[in-house]
Amino acid sequence: MPGYPALQKRIGRLLRGPNAVQEHPDRRHEQPRSLIEPATHNGQKRAHLSEVDVFASLSDREKDWLLHNTTMITYRKGHVFYRPDQPGEVIFILKTGRVDLFRQSEEGRKLVVENVRPHTIFGEMGFLGQRMYGCHAQAAAESLICVMSRTDMTGLIVRNPGVGLRLLADMGDRLREREHELEALAFQALPTRLAALLLREMDGAGNVTGLTHQDLADRLGSRRETVSQMLGRFRDEGLVRIESRKVSVLDRGDLERYVDR
Repeated sequence: MPGYPALQKRIGRLLRGPNAVQEHPDRRHEQPRSLIEPATHNGQKRAHLSEVDVFASLSDREKDWLLHNTTMITYRKGHVFYRPDQPGEVIFILKTGRVDLFRQSEEGRKLVVENVRPHTIFGEMGFLGQRMYGCHAQAAAESLICVMSRTDMTGLIVRNPGVGLRLLADMGDRLREREHELEALAFQALPTRLAALLLREMDGAGNVTGLTHQDLADRLGSRRETVSQMLGRFRDEGLVRIESRKVSVLDRGDLERYVDR
């Protein structure tokens, strides 16, 4: 098993890959703007890993092994850290932030097929039927991500079958969510889907923050202009207030009625 420094170098090569963003020649020695230095403090890292339900059954010895065979990287919002033509040899575990898994058409249109939430494991895991299926992975907010090799994850599951069972359960939950979203995309009109998205994304104060109209359109499989028009309709009906990168839900009851139609 490679040591921690060797693993960091190996994962770094995989993440950079042939499609890494090229820096300006005068800045080639600077840190890429979209990548923040790995978080290497062991205490912080142990705390992050212990919050992932999949690893709950691990012994202290296995947790120590996991600590030294993973690395933490923080990506700034907007950074695409995985592309379909990169080697599928790493597993990602989202600790904090949000990640969009999206597909892109030849014309450049995006469709977000999954918005990954904290403590979710994703990546190429063919041995469990989990694949990226041509998706890009992009930090939708500043995100702290744990990275480990597929080989190490496979070995961990062999030694601890409970990890594999928890992964399968998690994958089943996510698959059901995707099925519901695909059903909505196929059978529900845009106003219904937009209302449901706003209700799902709003915080306790009723605010949806950090998402542009283009972000909403990508999540809904629509165009920005169409989503902007629909938000304007919601605003005119007194359902929402629109500000820069912020939509405030003013009348949750009436917005829910859009979903129930």
